Amino acid sequence: MAMQEYVVPLAVSALLIALCLNLHFRILRMGASAISEFEADMRRPMLAVLTLIFIAHLIEVVLFAVAYWLIDLSGNGSLVGIHAPDASDYFYFSIVSYTTLGIGDIAPEGAMRLVAGIEALTGLLLIAWSASFTYLMMERLWSSVED
Repeated sequence: MAMQEYVVPLAVSALLIALCLNLHFRILRMGASAISEFEADMRRPMLAVLTLIFIAHLIEVVLFAVAYWLIDLSGNGSLVGIHAPDASDYFYFSIVSYTTLGIGDIAPEGAMRLVAGIEALTGLLLIAWSASFTYLMMERLWSSVED
């Protein structure tokens, strides 16, 4: 890729990072509020928070999948390993990239390569953030439970 070809994928990646970080922050704030309101019963708020976190991760994966589809439509990149990708292929590639699983049966070309790398970093960061948040919330709930 020539230097000017990096501008669009970097801009797309920056927008996706901003959207994902904002979404994740808001979801975690909602989760913290839910836990503080229902401290008497530990199970329901914790399940609600974990469900919210899971949904947040799915939305973030979908945002990247839509970006891959748009990049493919624009002709600036494509997925190699499948003949005619459909929505499920973009979602599959996105979730494999987001989780850093990287199976390799489908690979990005062109501008998608840079976005896929950024997605892996973003997913790693947000999954770690979710794990640490879950640990802190469980520690808070368990410490408030009387023996």
